[in-house]
Order: sequence, then structure tokens, then C-alpha cells
Amino acid sequence: MASLASRLALREHAVTLITLDDGSSDRHDLGSDVGRITLNVMGASESLWDKLSRFRARYTALRNAIVDTRADVVLSFCDRTNIETLIAAKRTGIPVVVSERSDPRWQTLGSFWEWMRRRTYRRAARVIALTETTAEFLRPLNPRTVVIPSAIECPPIRSDRVAAQLEKMIIGVGRLEPEKGFDRLIEAFAIATTQHPDWRLKILGDGSQRETLIGQAKSLNIAHRVEMPGWVRPIWEPLSRATIFALASRYEGFPSALMEAMASGVPSVSVDCPSGPREIIRDGDNGRLCGNDVSSLADAISELISQDEKREHMGIQGTEIVQRYSWDKMVCSYETVLQDVVSNR
Repeated sequence: MASLASRLALREHAVTLITLDDGSSDRHDLGSDVGRITLNVMGASESLWDKLSRFRARYTALRNAIVDTRADVVLSFCDRTNIETLIAAKRTGIPVVVSERSDPRWQTLGSFWEWMRRRTYRRAARVIALTETTAEFLRPLNPRTVVIPSAIECPPIRSDRVAAQLEKMIIGVGRLEPEKGFDRLIEAFAIATTQHPDWRLKILGDGSQRETLIGQAKSLNIAHRVEMPGWVRPIWEPLSRATIFALASRYEGFPSALMEAMASGVPSVSVDCPSGPREIIRDGDNGRLCGNDVSSLADAISELISQDEKREHMGIQGTEIVQRYSWDKMVCSYETVLQDVVSNR
């Protein structure tokens, strides 16, 4: 959101970024031309009454902020926030565009919130999906659904990677949560490197599954070859030293970590999970797209470990992703949608 807001502001649009938290968890810089409102209405709710009270507080704060900005259009990101924004903006006369950042077929919200999504999304001026597959799911909720993929930064450390400086390392990046499939990656790594004991696995990220994954690596007797240092920012430096990137997610929206690895020239392998990797990887050309299971992933990793020329070819071809999913293209697409909504309000 911060990057998109900043780039829209550079195109001489008046942009205000509203967040439900207090801003302390920001991970991206915001352009100086972007207004900022932090509502600080997030927090855990224990009882039903507490949940209702917090929802009312968020609704009131968000509605007041939207009205106070006198916006021509509101752009909201992420499922529950989209729902709350559509409710808050009702009867303000301000159109709302919502953007789904995951795959709602798999990242379900629970019965109540799914019912709310069906009720509210039909009121959105547009619904933006990351992939055509996701768009097909959302169009019955709102026929004004369009596809705008994510964008990728041009890495400061480019693809002229020197083989002598690369480590025998496979890298994975993401939140340590079940849907990201790092348990599958650890198992596949153990199988693939049986004949390559000098290879290591580095997982960058943090989350609720950290201790479980550490325990899994110990049980497979590979703990000494698996590193989990947490988040490392910027990501480009560790990517520049990795020989292979691997994605083992159970589902995705549009995997930014995969795109960052390919943009950095890292030969990449991904399971064919829903949704995103199939749109990004041309199997055998700019990466390796394998079956959505541990055995297939292990075979693909082993294949890349053993074939230097194939890795080099995929690494070079992968860098074209910077042009295919450039920020200029993404910002232009959002700008077109927003201007169309404003002109037809």
C-alpha cells in the first residue's frame, strides 16, 4: 500500500493513507507527499461484547476518517478491511474499490465474514484480483472485477551473479505459517539433498510455526543444515548469495517472494499451488514449476542442484519479470481503474 500510495502521489494525485493500526509496524517508507492517518483501533477481542465494541470503534473511526478526507474514491486492501471499509463508506457517496491480496478460495474468513463478504462486495465500485483464477471466483460476487497483478521492484543487486561467490544454499522467504508450506520445504530439502550433504536451507521469515519447524528439522537430522534467522531486510543481499529459491506454499495470492528471487536472477522452483506461480513461471524456461506435493518438489530441487547450465539459463530468463510486472504497469492499471470509477460516480 505504501509503495502504491507514494507512486500515485508522484503522479500528482492527492493521496491519504489510512491504517487501522498505530503505524508502529510499518515496514515500508511512505512518500512525503502522502497524507497519513493512523486510527489505532486494532487489538485482540476476548468476549463477544468486546468484539462488537471494537468493531463499532473501528467503524466509527474509519467512517469519520473517510468523510474527513473528502476523497473522490477509496481504495481498500485485504479481505476483512475491505468488508469494514465498504460498511463504513455506505451512504457517504464515496465509491470504494477493494483489492484482494490472497486467494479467497483458500484463505477463508469463517462463516460470518464470508457471509459479510458476499453482502458487501456487490456494493464495491470495482473488485481487483491478483490473478484471473481469483477473478473468476470473485465475479459472481461482483461482475465489476478486474485483474491487476502485483509489481516487483528492480533489485539493486542485479543478476550478474558470480558463481564463485554463490553458496550451496536453497532459500525460502515468507511468514512461518501453515499456508506457506515450510514444513513441506524442509521435508523436500531433506530428500533432495541426501546425496548433497554440503547444501544448506535458509528460511527467512517469522511466525507461529517457528518452533514446530525447528523440531521437524531436528527429527529429520538436518537441523545443522537449516537456518531460520528471521526476517532480513532488505531481501536482496541474501538472495544475491543463494543458488536456488524454493516456494512450497499450499496457496498464494501472487507470491512476491518468488518474484523478488527471479528478479534477482536466482533460479527458482515452485509448487503449482493456487494461485500465482502458474502465471509467473514458464516451466523449464524462466523457472521450474512442479507438482503440488513434497515428492515433486524434492525431485525439482535435486534436478536444479545437479544441472548448472539449467540453473544459469533459468536465472537469466527469470530477470525479465522486472519488465513484465513493473511498477509503472501496475500504477497505470490502478490509476485507470480509479479514474474510471470517479468519472462514472
